[in-house]
Amino acid sequence: MKIDHIHFFVEDAAYQRNWFVTRLGWTFVKQATLPDRHLEVLRYRDTLFVLSSPRTSTSPVAQYLCTHGPGVADVAIEVENLAVILRRLEHHPNPKPQAPVHGRRQNELKAATATVLSQLASANKNAGNAGNPPQTWTTIAGWGGLCHTLIERRPLATSPPEGSDSRGLDHIVLNVPMGELQAAVTFYQTLFELQKQQSFNIQTEQSGLGSQVLFAPASQLYFNINQPTSANSQIQTFLDANRGAGIQHIALHSEPIVPTVTALRQRGVPLLSVPLTYYNQLQQRLQADRVDSVSPQEWQQIVKQQILIDWQPQKTRALLLQIFSQPIFQAPTFFLSLLSVVGRFRALVRATFWLFTKPLKQRCKGSASPGETYHDPANTPQRLPLGWQTAAVF
Repeated sequence: MKIDHIHFFVEDAAYQRNWFVTRLGWTFVKQATLPDRHLEVLRYRDTLFVLSSPRTSTSPVAQYLCTHGPGVADVAIEVENLAVILRRLEHHPNPKPQAPVHGRRQNELKAATATVLSQLASANKNAGNAGNPPQTWTTIAGWGGLCHTLIERRPLATSPPEGSDSRGLDHIVLNVPMGELQAAVTFYQTLFELQKQQSFNIQTEQSGLGSQVLFAPASQLYFNINQPTSANSQIQTFLDANRGAGIQHIALHSEPIVPTVTALRQRGVPLLSVPLTYYNQLQQRLQADRVDSVSPQEWQQIVKQQILIDWQPQKTRALLLQIFSQPIFQAPTFFLSLLSVVGRFRALVRATFWLFTKPLKQRCKGSASPGETYHDPANTPQRLPLGWQTAAVF
């Protein structure tokens, strides 16, 4: 299992493209206008992102937006043998076969997907990669309104090694309704042969969730599935806003993270605020676990930029540094996480789940919303480097 691309359905693809480019520094690749939609293709490191906005009220994109609002509609996955995947799906069908709204008009969906894949192949060719459209692919229903375009590639493209500056994705998070966690885990684990990793049950006065981490060894990708365990859960807030299950956030590698976060703040990217009490408690843990891999100077920068940090007690030189954006759309249906992994740290526990005890009902200032003006990416003299070109801290 390897991610081919992530497809957002949004109200204004051109506007959203400008936001990702000028605020986050993603690379503009190409654009295309189809009968029912407008497409924008972007790249962050080794990962392609597609933005689609409707041109007609009958567009599958428009139908999706009416039901769910803007967000991730399709996580497209490269597979080595599509026939094997489809046989698994036949024997272990999705127990929640809610056909996506944008999949009802199958002929239109197939034609549109074929065009998207053709545009992506052209984008890859221009970037010096293999540029032939896939001959074998299909689209299946995922959980809720999410779907997956399955693309056969033999052999699968090689993922950059862990720690490489070219790796884009670290993990993807799917939220499902209460009581559906185990069924969703079984479905995805069986279909794509994912490995079970940690599972968590977090309960606070402000929120509650259950979570299972799945892992794809070939691509080093983590796929986290969450369910709410309380009515006031932040996961439930997402489910209500999204009107069902969906991708709540994706985590991007961003090394070195301190200069990156500094630049993001300068560009006006709204990031989650972290109270000073978090760092006061963290200092006590640092001392108790005898963590000596963070210098006083580095600690000052971490606190100043409000970066979350975690480590494993038995591996105190392996660190996870992470920060979250506020929701990037008007409704809290999607946000981003940026992280930097120092050493072999794989237990995304305290730093990650600190977020899920906090409400995310507020729309962030400066998020992408029609009506603001941005420069066209082709004429933007400076782009924000997400962890590129700068050396030094983490």
